[in-house]
Amino acid sequence: MAGKLFLLALLMLLVIHIEGSSSSEEPNPYPEDSHKLKLWLTISARRRFLEVSWKNAPAHRGDYVLLTKQDPTSFEKLIVPTGTPLASFNNEEASGFGEASVDYIPDHGVTGKPDTTSPGQKTTARKFWSANGGTIQIVAAIQPSEGLSSQWFTTGVPFDYALSQNVTMDTSCYGFWASYIDGEGRILAKTCLRAYPRWMNEQKSLIGEMRLRDLFIPGTHDSGSYRPDFDPLLKESLVTKYALCQDDDIRGQLMHGVRYLDIRVGYYQNSEEKFFIYHGITKQRPLQEVVDQVKDFVLETNEIIIFGLKEFPVGFGKGLHVHHLLVSYLREQFEGLIAHPSLTWRATLRDIWTRKQNIFLAYDRQTIVDEYPQLLYGSVEQRWGNVQTWPRLEQYLRNINDLDVSRFTSRPVADMAELTPETWDVILDKHGGLRKMADNINWRVSHLYRDELGVNANIVAADFIRGTTLVDTAIQYNRRKIYA
Repeated sequence: MAGKLFLLALLMLLVIHIEGSSSSEEPNPYPEDSHKLKLWLTISARRRFLEVSWKNAPAHRGDYVLLTKQDPTSFEKLIVPTGTPLASFNNEEASGFGEASVDYIPDHGVTGKPDTTSPGQKTTARKFWSANGGTIQIVAAIQPSEGLSSQWFTTGVPFDYALSQNVTMDTSCYGFWASYIDGEGRILAKTCLRAYPRWMNEQKSLIGEMRLRDLFIPGTHDSGSYRPDFDPLLKESLVTKYALCQDDDIRGQLMHGVRYLDIRVGYYQNSEEKFFIYHGITKQRPLQEVVDQVKDFVLETNEIIIFGLKEFPVGFGKGLHVHHLLVSYLREQFEGLIAHPSLTWRATLRDIWTRKQNIFLAYDRQTIVDEYPQLLYGSVEQRWGNVQTWPRLEQYLRNINDLDVSRFTSRPVADMAELTPETWDVILDKHGGLRKMADNINWRVSHLYRDELGVNANIVAADFIRGTTLVDTAIQYNRRKIYA
C-alpha cells in the first residue's frame, strides 16, 4: 500500500512538473517585487569582512553603494583636495562576481580611491560623498559596474563579532548600513546588518496556519561547532580549520533568525560534564551551554525551534544505555517546553503556540523514538550531497528540489547546503579549511535559493550562515506563501 501511495505521489508531482514546464518561461509568483532594487549585508567566514550585494540595480554611471556605521538619511557632495589621506587595504580581498573596483575612504567620512599624488605635485579640488553632512562615517564605497544589475563584493571592512554579542531582543539594525545612491545622492535602497529574534511571531497572522514543513526555515550545519571570542586570523590551526562551522554561539544564531539546529552529541564519561557537542571526533562546547541558550531564547521570544539530534559520534557505543541518559537529561532540562509528539509534524504553528511547547526534539535513532512516544519526534531528513565542489553541490540541490516527493509529507526536510571535505582533503588541507570552502559557495547558495529554489524550500542549513542571505530570503518567501 505504501509503495502505491509513493508512486501516486510521484506521478502527481511529475504532472505538476510537466504542466509547469509547458510554457517557455516560468511565471514569477511574486511579481510585486521582482524588479525592485534590494541590498544585503553579509559577513565572510575566512577574514570576517563585510560583504555587500545587490539585485536589480540601475547600475548607471555615478551610482555608488556606500557603507556607514550609522543609519544615513542623506548624502551630499563635498569638495576635498585630492591629497587628502585615504584609508586603504589590499584590494585582493575583494571577491564575488562583477568587474567593479572598490573605493576606500578616510575616517572623517568622504570617499575616493587611494591617493597616489607624489610629494610636491600640484593638487586640485575634487568632489566626494559625505553622509548626513559629514556627521557620520562612511567606511567603504563601491561603484557598481555599468549595466550589471546584480553584484556581490567583499569590502575589506572587518566585522567584530562583539557587536553580535550585544544584540538584544529589541535590536533590529545594528553596526553597519549599506545605501545605494544615484549620481545626485538620492538613496534608492538601503539595508543594514539585522537581527531577527522574533520573525516567526511577527508573521503570526500570515504563517499561523502553516506547518513547519510548509515554511522556509533557516538552519545551521553543526550548530554547536563554534568557539567564543575566536579570531581565525590569529588562532586558526588545522584542527579549527575543519572543526568549526559557525561564528555565532547558539544564542547568536537564534537571534539572527536560525530556527533549525543541527546538534551532534558525544558522551564523555570521565568528565563532570557528561555530554558535549562534537564535530566528528572533535570535542566542542558543553551540551549544557547549548541547552541553556536555547531554553532562555524560547522563554523570552516564544519562537519555535527544531532541535535536531544527529549521529552521536563519540561515547554512545552499540547499546542504548547512553541514549537513555541523554533523553532523561533533555527531558529534565527542557521540561514543559518540549513539543509533545501528539501534536505531530502536521500541527500548525498556531497549534504549537497554543500549547506553548516550542522545542521539537527530533532524534536520529528510531528505536529510542519508539521508546519515548511522549517526548521525541523522528529525525529531520537531512539531504546531504557529500560533495567537494560547487558544480556538484548545485546539481545535487537542484535535483532534490526538482522532483521532490517529500512535499506530500509533513516531516521536515533539510537541504544541507555546504561542502564536505574527504578525510585526505583534511589531512592535506586541500581546500584551505571550511571557512574558505564556505566563502566559495555561500554567495552562490544565497543566489540559488533567492532566485530559484526558495519557493519550495523547507529547511536550508549552511556553514557560517552569516555569509549567506538565507534568513532574509526565508522571511521574504514565508511572507508571500500565503498569497501563492
